[in-house]
Amino acid sequence: MFAQKLARVEGIEFSYDYLHDVLYIYFGEPRPSFSEEIAPGFFISLSEDDETLTGIIIIDYKKRDKDFLAAKAPISIDFDRINAMLH
Repeated sequence: MFAQKLARVEGIEFSYDYLHDVLYIYFGEPRPSFSEEIAPGFFISLSEDDETLTGIIIIDYKKRDKDFLAAKAPISIDFDRINAMLH
């Protein structure tokens, strides 16, 4: 299984790449964006137009401490709910 669109949780969409252990979180409609690495393997995507948050990419997701991820995320994300949906 490669990347699979999984669900919508609390108004966000996410997909998970099982092969590469990467979580993609999307906010709103797709639009041109750029990404910044705010911690090793933790990227935020911002709109090219107004720098609104459009997504988050987390590499090696399953190996990460969820409290650390929650602290780094620029908005509140329920990683426990996401994890429950990944199993």
